[in-house]
Amino acid sequence: MASRTSTALPSLSLAALSTAAALTLGRVFESGRFVLPVVAAVLLAHLLGFFARTRGWSLVDALSLSMSGLAIYLIWVLAPHTTLYGIPTADTFRVLADRLGSGVHELRTAIVPAPASNGAIVLSVLVVWFMAATADALAFWRRATIGAIAPSLALFVWASTLGTDSLATRTTAGYFVAALLFLLVQHQSLVSRGRAAFTGRRVRGGASVMTLGAVAGAVAVLGGLVLGPALPGAEADPLIDVRGLGPSDRSYRVEPPLARIGEDFVGRGRIEVFTVRSPQEDYWRVAALDRYESSNGGEWTLSAQGRDQVQDGLHAPVDATMLRQEFHITGLADRWLPAAYQPVQIEGGDDPLVVKASTTLVSNHADPKDLTYTVSSRQPPGAVEPLTPVQVAGTDAPLPPEMRAYTRLPDDFPSDVRDTALAITNGATTPYDRARALEQFFLDPAQGFHYSLDVDLGADAQSQNAISQFLQSRTGFCVQFASSFTAMARAAGLPARVAVGYTPGRYDSISGLYRVTSEDAHAWGEVWLAGVGWTRFEPTPDSDLPGGSRLPGGARVTTPSGSAPSTPATTASPSSAPTTAPATTAPRGKAQIDINEPVAGRGRGGFSFDWRIGAALLAGAVAGVVGVGVLIVATKRRRRNRRRDDRDPAAAVTGAWEEVLDRLSEAGVDRQPARTPLE
Repeated sequence: MASRTSTALPSLSLAALSTAAALTLGRVFESGRFVLPVVAAVLLAHLLGFFARTRGWSLVDALSLSMSGLAIYLIWVLAPHTTLYGIPTADTFRVLADRLGSGVHELRTAIVPAPASNGAIVLSVLVVWFMAATADALAFWRRATIGAIAPSLALFVWASTLGTDSLATRTTAGYFVAALLFLLVQHQSLVSRGRAAFTGRRVRGGASVMTLGAVAGAVAVLGGLVLGPALPGAEADPLIDVRGLGPSDRSYRVEPPLARIGEDFVGRGRIEVFTVRSPQEDYWRVAALDRYESSNGGEWTLSAQGRDQVQDGLHAPVDATMLRQEFHITGLADRWLPAAYQPVQIEGGDDPLVVKASTTLVSNHADPKDLTYTVSSRQPPGAVEPLTPVQVAGTDAPLPPEMRAYTRLPDDFPSDVRDTALAITNGATTPYDRARALEQFFLDPAQGFHYSLDVDLGADAQSQNAISQFLQSRTGFCVQFASSFTAMARAAGLPARVAVGYTPGRYDSISGLYRVTSEDAHAWGEVWLAGVGWTRFEPTPDSDLPGGSRLPGGARVTTPSGSAPSTPATTASPSSAPTTAPATTAPRGKAQIDINEPVAGRGRGGFSFDWRIGAALLAGAVAGVVGVGVLIVATKRRRRNRRRDDRDPAAAVTGAWEEVLDRLSEAGVDRQPARTPLE
């Protein structure tokens, strides 16, 4: 049985080495959210190994304890909310499996620095736990010194190779200092026991080779950190640049969804597109279009490129005031992910691309059907309670420079529409009052607007001419109402954008789900107000026709006579998407939405991870560990052959005695200095 004092200090130094390797993941992740769960996993793995050794357990028993500890850690620390009074449920294993699957997907597709998502954390915990347990077994059951460093070195090399330059100096220095400390402590520990597993023979007190090696290593580390960056060509391009290897499908190019709402009413019929489990109904937004261009007569679109505008996933903390929704996609034709505005955290969607300005979510899956995910969202301003007089007055603050882009209209935008917008908002004292006046202009029965599908349902419904004609005919559907309201809000100096998504759908009391169909597709307006943020405005009258508004708490409007009736609903299974759905390629040269991956170019900016690279790195790490083992075995075999063949009888006897001590030590029987050779 190993004593506590004989392994405590080496165990502590090995734990420090594993921790240093785990912290190198800071070069891979964009935030420190991974630190606490990953470091805690490393320390707990080494603590369980130390406990097993001090109890005299075998290696098999120690590994069994470690695996049990890992399972408990995953359940009680990473998924405690899924347990029933600490007892795992079926939901526990489902959540952990989903997160592990998400982590593997992110390993293949994420751009470094990647978000520290729940899936990535679960995968990281498994990796560092395996690293710590393997290193512990090599160091204290096999009594290796160099070999025990191999697991942490493999993780360090992987994170350093694929990570960014951020934290490079600190993580490199920290790891090599910890490695040198472990080498010295483990060496001295083995000296006190009379042998060193790496050399296979008794080590005498001088240990000059190890000391000299430690000093040389320290000099090499300091030289690399201090002198390396100062050498000529240190900032030059590498001879072999591994960054940017591997394919990437992290971009999305598609026709703006506003152009397809009306066409889908006709082309797709009524099919179920997704279900939502939510404590209350809401609008399920899929995109916010913030650019109005004069191309093709006028159209709303969106463009977001690079890390400044696009990110991976949402991981902000949530609280009890937020709305939690569970979505299951069944028939969406595009990669837009619906969510109540404003989403702050998403789980289970493989960390979709997120347009920062509007938190528009784009799935990483080319076909999102049968995708399940959970979103937590802040309630829109004014959705729970009306704005207070103080909030309304506060909207009159000066417009920030970054919001001016949301007030732009093409130079050739119709002057009659501008004049109408200014006339409607004339006399309104605050931006909120101007936005509300525009909204009421469309909803006031005295103005004569009514909702109908007996109009042009194509992409031209959002054009400048269509807006002018709509203000004259006062007949249209949601695209014309939302597009006209938003353009007129900009004409009145208000930052505005068009939101596209779905109304709440129909509540199924049996399943407890909101069932949303293609006929619930809808568009509305969002206006930015100082002190409040982006606020939802609904200019479309409520209607039982496809695309009519159904804002919770809104007033019902009778279907106008002569309008087309709603078609019967059919539920679409994940595999039964209609083959006649409109293609995602834009007609007649229509401008497309273009969302690019969250990295400012290739090269030094990031790395698109590919499974083949990971397999090569893993194979290299395994080959390195195997190589060290082969070297140790070959060294021992050569030494033993030399002992047996020694012609000097005294040297042969001494060699046989050292061989006995080695074999006893390998069997777990330590040499006690007080014992005689016979004992």
